[in-house]
Amino acid sequence: MRKINLFIFLLVAVLVFSGCSKKQPTALDNSGSTNGTIGEGIVKDSESESDGEISLTDLFLPDGSKAHYLGEGNEFAELDVEVARPFENYVVVHENNGGSLVRHIYKIEPDKISILDEQTVELVKDFPPLAELDAMDPTGVYLKKPIKKGTTFDTWTIVEIDTTVDTPYKKFDHAFVIEMKTDDFVNRKYFVEGFGEVKRESIMQTDDGEFVVTSTLKTVDK
Repeated sequence: MRKINLFIFLLVAVLVFSGCSKKQPTALDNSGSTNGTIGEGIVKDSESESDGEISLTDLFLPDGSKAHYLGEGNEFAELDVEVARPFENYVVVHENNGGSLVRHIYKIEPDKISILDEQTVELVKDFPPLAELDAMDPTGVYLKKPIKKGTTFDTWTIVEIDTTVDTPYKKFDHAFVIEMKTDDFVNRKYFVEGFGEVKRESIMQTDDGEFVVTSTLKTVDK
């Protein structure tokens, strides 16, 4: 039981940012949507992609997109996500997991995506002004080039590329996977060009077998 409690704590802090408060009214659309083609009209990185590598700007949904993720294994694994791109090279993602609303702010740089801020908020608020964003110091790295097996950043490693992942939304044939691993658990995130994260997976080995929590893309509306 102690290990399960530790696992849930780590899952809260690293994977789904779940909270213990009741769900607050937010501006997120939780009604779901019809599936559609996503990834068109995204602004490309300023650097050349002539080497065929994925553009880092393509690892988020387009501005104004909303997505719903099916959750399994934990009540806070179900997610409603809203993506905004208020300024060039900045992405703001709000995640509502039914227990809390978390705002993530990212900066797209030539060789990596930096994490500028992650905090619980009451509502989907106005974005910080550009001058404030420019003044923020990164708190971590969300992704780093090259997108190839073995690339490491913070506590994460790219462990698979050009792999297949099934989601309720559709089957993706060209995903890549990043992994954070300890003696007790494994966290994985599955990324697809034009969509960003399409699946999160956390696995813990217990005396009774594997304990698995997943958040998997179900619907997208842009």
